[in-house]
Amino acid sequence: MEWTLLTEDDVLSGMTQRERDDFAKTSVGGNVTDRLVPIMSDLVAEIRGYISTWIPNTISADVAKIPPSFKAKAVAIARWRVLTSIPGYQPGDARKMEYEKADSFFLAVAKGTIRPEPADDAVTTGTPSETPSGIEVVSAPPKRTGRKKMNGL
Repeated sequence: MEWTLLTEDDVLSGMTQRERDDFAKTSVGGNVTDRLVPIMSDLVAEIRGYISTWIPNTISADVAKIPPSFKAKAVAIARWRVLTSIPGYQPGDARKMEYEKADSFFLAVAKGTIRPEPADDAVTTGTPSETPSGIEVVSAPPKRTGRKKMNGL
């Protein structure tokens, strides 16, 4: 399946133009003229990191792409991060709940409960296994000695 880019238009689908202008572009420094760009970049890296933590998952070779089924949840998180970047503003309970659901969704992805669809240009994640490689003893053999087994000897 073709993975997709998270674009500004995607995030705008969950926000109004006024919110984007008032929150993403207010009180930013000279180097960063718009908060939305680094927020989206960080979010894409974070989502790819969640996917990579589960060893059987693969990710797209393009570092800017995420699974299309994850886009709506990514928009909810990006919107929340933009709207809460201004101190003292409360976006509302509905948006907070949507953010919390999206956050718990990505935690389930990291645990392997939810798996993304494989990308057309899939590569392995390269995440090391939690168990050490080599010989692993599952159980010990039963005892052959002892008072009961030696007939009183």
